[in-house]
Amino acid sequence: MKKMIKRSGRIGMAIAVFCTLCIAMTSCYIEPDDPWWGPAPSGWNTINDSRLRGYWGLVQSDGINIPSSAANYLYFNGSGRGYYYYWNHGQRYTERTVYYSQDSNTGVSNYQLNIQYEFSNPITVNYWFTNGGNTLWMQWRTYSGQVQTYVYDRWTGAPW
Repeated sequence: MKKMIKRSGRIGMAIAVFCTLCIAMTSCYIEPDDPWWGPAPSGWNTINDSRLRGYWGLVQSDGINIPSSAANYLYFNGSGRGYYYYWNHGQRYTERTVYYSQDSNTGVSNYQLNIQYEFSNPITVNYWFTNGGNTLWMQWRTYSGQVQTYVYDRWTGAPW
């Protein structure tokens, strides 16, 4: 009986030490380099378009006005990083983004914007400004070839 108690005591002690080590190791875990905040991919001919910097709220999609209660928002920090704020089934969501501007040769605009979303598909859009730089137009073709045009107005911040 004594051997059984000693053995179960050792097993209990081993489990306690193992659990303590697991907790210690997870609390000291260091994230590897976060690709979301790294430099632009090599070989990209990018420009830093400071006019993009700030918050933008969607006001129109393909000619249809969007109420602010249903709008999505983009934030560009001026250095290629930002956030995308959007609604999905009545819930608010936020994703990190990486973006790069470059000259466009599409004939639609002088510039293209490449946006990589944290959880959504990347997109390349033509873009231009109106209203003294306070309205941002984005236009692209869907996979089926349909032209999409979004119009964003400058905001002081995102609502969440």
